[in-house]
Amino acid sequence: MKTNSKSLESLFDAFADQLKTILTEGRTVVDKEGEVVQLTPDAASLNVIRQFLKDTGTAPAPGTNPVVNDIAANLPFDGSEHGSDYAH
Repeated sequence: MKTNSKSLESLFDAFADQLKTILTEGRTVVDKEGEVVQLTPDAASLNVIRQFLKDTGTAPAPGTNPVVNDIAANLPFDGSEHGSDYAH
């Protein structure tokens, strides 16, 4: 059976859009009182997003993204534990 490339592209786009929504808006849940609330993404959701980006080869060139640079600058380690190639 041949894969329908348009269907596959549509599925990929829907998945990417859902991940973007989770990242930017959080998850919508109903709390114990029956109220609809937005929750920030949990670690499992962030890991799925990270893996999706990794699997699709999506990454900024080193040192080119100010947000990533800021995150890296605030990590509690500097990469030296991996050898001089990773230290910043």
